[in-house]
Order: sequence, then structure tokens, then C-alpha cells
Amino acid sequence: MQRKDVETELGKINFVYRKGEPLIVCLNGFGSFDTAQSFLKIIDSLPENYGIFAPDYLNSGFSGKSLKGYTIADEANELASIINTFKAKRVIILAHSIGGVYMMPMKDKINNLKAFVGIEPTTREIILNPPKEAAYIEKSKDMEKLEDQIRADLSNILTPEENKDFWDTTEQNVQKFDEKDNQNAQAALENDSYWKNDLKLDDDITSVLITEEYRQKEYKRSEYASKNSKVVSLGTYHYIHFEYPREIANIVKDVAE
Repeated sequence: MQRKDVETELGKINFVYRKGEPLIVCLNGFGSFDTAQSFLKIIDSLPENYGIFAPDYLNSGFSGKSLKGYTIADEANELASIINTFKAKRVIILAHSIGGVYMMPMKDKINNLKAFVGIEPTTREIILNPPKEAAYIEKSKDMEKLEDQIRADLSNILTPEENKDFWDTTEQNVQKFDEKDNQNAQAALENDSYWKNDLKLDDDITSVLITEEYRQKEYKRSEYASKNSKVVSLGTYHYIHFEYPREIANIVKDVAE
């Protein structure tokens, strides 16, 4: 695995990569975690001949500060251009949370995109009109315990050295960015046209949507569902890849066959 910087009109984008087939594009959730570290145990469970592309978003991770105002679609276009330089014959996007929103504008720009695996990708519904069912209300109360649960799960799947490196890296990257940078990242999310359009995943793209059991119906009616999609119930909270990395790797291998 190698790490590289690419200068774009929006700012410096940093990514971890290795060449291979198929190319697995890892798209992270919103926040300070480095993408390659977040998907580390999934990557470790994939065949070594698989290619990997794991970028950090602007204003986060090892990437740089944004140089001007931008939207998720703007950044997604830059990422798609980088992905196409790998000239992969098959591309599979593996996205967590807001990574799904990044996937949508880039899906028509990536050459040879074959499949999408979403780990609770952010839906328009959950942002614009959250379901009122009791399970959603109860789950929202658990947000205060989120970091404790993340720390517990990472200590289970990572070695002590990997775990220390994960949190040291996260803290160092947080120090790089100030409140203005955080606001720029938030504005890119809020100002994106995605929330106002009806863009859906194409029916010729295979999709597997991994979610907690209580959100299954939401994903079956979501923009990520296609004629070639299925919903898989797994995990007990939003960071399912920190609970079940091997199981998710197996799903990626299944769609790659």
C-alpha cells in the first residue's frame, strides 16, 4: 500500500492505494478518521491482488484544506478523475455513511463501475424526513455512547499498535484543521444539490446495502436500491465495519466474482 497526494483546483487530496483488479474504492463517512485506517480490517481480509483506492476528503484526514467553496459533487468529480487514472477493468465502490452521497455524482463518471456496497449510506430520507418509528427515536438516544462503542470495537479488531496509531493519527489530523475548515466541509455537504434532486442508483449496477435491522425498509425504498440490489441486516450501530469487517469483506468478494 502506498500513500500519495494529488493537487486539485479544490485543494490537496491524499489517498492510499495499491494497483490490482478489481479496484475497490473506499469512501469514508463524515469526520476526522483516515479512510485507509477506517477500512483497514476489511482491506486486510480482501485478496492481495485486489486494487485499493482510499481517499481522505478535503478538510479531513491527510488531505489538505479546501482552497475555495465547493460541494460534494465538485469533490466527487475530482475523485472520479483520479480513480480513472488507474484504468481498472472493474470498479467496486465500498462506501460508509456520507460516502454514499459522494458515490452518486461519481457513478456516471467512473469507468467500468460494476457494483456498490453501502454500509448504511446516508439517505435523503434520514436527513430530510427522518422516520418517526420508535426504533429510530431510541437509536438517536445512543449517540452519546458512540465514541465509547467505536473505541471498544476498534480495540477488538485492531492490534494494540494499530489501535494506538489509529487514535494518534486521528488526533494529529484534527489539529491540522480549524473551525473554518470544519465549516467549509459542512457547507460542502449542506449546499450539495443531491438533497434536492431525485438521482437514483442505476439498475445495471449491483448494490448490496448493509444496515442494522431496524433500517431495512428505509434502504429498500432508498435511492441506493436498484433492480439488482439486496439489503443485508448486520451490526448494532452505524459503524458496522468496525464490528464485522470480515463479513463485509466477504460481501465485497461476492460482488467482485
